[in-house]
This record gives sequence, structure tokens and C-alpha cells, in this order.
Amino acid sequence: MFWRSNPQLYPPYLRARIRRGCGVGERLAYKPWLSIRDVPSMGTSSSVPGLKVRRPVHTFSELETTYFYLAERLPNVVDIREQWPILDIDRTLSLCSNLGVRHGFRGAFPEPFTIDFLITEESEGTMSFRAASIKTAKDANDPKIRQRLAVEYAWCQERGIPWTLVDTSSFDKTVLNTLRYIRRWFQNGHKPNAQQADYFAQLFLSLYLPNVTLQTLLATMTKRLGIVASEANDIFCYCAWSGRLPVSLLHPLLMNKPVVLARTT
Repeated sequence: MFWRSNPQLYPPYLRARIRRGCGVGERLAYKPWLSIRDVPSMGTSSSVPGLKVRRPVHTFSELETTYFYLAERLPNVVDIREQWPILDIDRTLSLCSNLGVRHGFRGAFPEPFTIDFLITEESEGTMSFRAASIKTAKDANDPKIRQRLAVEYAWCQERGIPWTLVDTSSFDKTVLNTLRYIRRWFQNGHKPNAQQADYFAQLFLSLYLPNVTLQTLLATMTKRLGIVASEANDIFCYCAWSGRLPVSLLHPLLMNKPVVLARTT
């Protein structure tokens, strides 16, 4: 599912943004309809370097950043498009009329609805799409916002795209900070090796004790494997990111604290 990049396919008042590549295409060619420069924030918006697709991803809140990181970890996810516009203006105007919702306008012209994230997944060579809306608990219960979400849902349902209002109740600072920590392998330029990661995870779990700090565990790993401390930390982060090590996201991950593993271990 993607919008074609030919500006002539869209109303004249949208064409300038289409020519800039906003909202059209997919993967590296995609640019969000709205960027962090377009939307006021309380200091929680950010431009995140994408891991699955190597382009800056614009998130408008820490909740959106958390969801983006969680989606990136899923092995079947191949593309994540943020602030994806519904450029089918005639249909959203019609849905708004049917549902008694006020359509957004930019000046004198209708402004496209934007879906927080459109996720592309691949399974056995088949691509599928799903939409996700990220809202605070307060916004999720706001009648006006729920009316607009109903339009998103109805449009997606007509096109067979599953739409979800994500439960963000567990998206706190700890979860976000832990995700940021285990994503460091990517920021540090670590090149994953599956065989190395499998062995590292197996050895780490054999040495793991719930009262031993991460720093102590990694020091032991560096001696056993004959690697430097920075490499051990990068491999640890990759193993946690890829799920080889079931590190709990609900607990702080600090060098001077014990590592908490998920209960399923």
C-alpha cells in the first residue's frame, strides 16, 4: 500500500508537498506527511535514525518513539512509515459526513488524515499492512479525538488494513530507556554475526545470576571470549535487541545493576 508520486493524481492544493516526496512511496523513498518541524511539541519529538530502513524517522512523542522501537524489533517487519497520510480526500470527506465528524482543513482546503504508523510485514513472500495509532490514555478517551480515529478505522477497514489503537499504558521512561540502551549496537556500528550472537547468548545465560551486575557479567564475558569490553557490550545489546537474551524492558538496564530477565526465561 503506497501512494504514487505523480502530483497530477492529487488535488492541486496537495501537489507542492507531493512533489517534495511527502507521504508518497515507501522505504527509503518515503517522507512523512508531517515532520517534527511542522508540529509543536513539549520537547518529546525526535528524529530517530531508522534501523530497518536507513532514513530519519520523525516521532512526535516518547510514546511514538517507544512504539517505533518495539516495531523495529519484530523480524517480519520490513518497513515502518510514520505520519502516513490518507490522500483519498473525497472518501475521508464522505466518511466524516457519514460519521458526523469535522474534517480537518489547512486554510480553505481539506487536510489529509494522518495515521501514526503504517507497518509493512512480510510472511512467506507475501506483504501485508497494518495501521497503528499511538495516543495517551487521556487523548484516547477524548470524544473529539475518538471521532477522528473512527474515520481512520473506517477507511482502513474498507481497504482490508487492520487498524489498532495501541495500548500505551506500559510505555514509561524505563521501557524507552531500556530500548534505547539495547539499540546501542546499531548506533555504535556493530555488524551482527548470528553464530557469534547465538554463542554469546548461550554463554551469558550459563553465567547469569540475578544478583550479579551487568558490568561484572560483561567483564567475565570479555575474558572468556577474548574480546574488548566495548565489543562485549555491543554483542550483549544486539542479543537483547534480537531476543536472544530475554532482557526485561520493564526494569532499568544499568552497568552497576543486575540484569532482570523476563519471567518466561
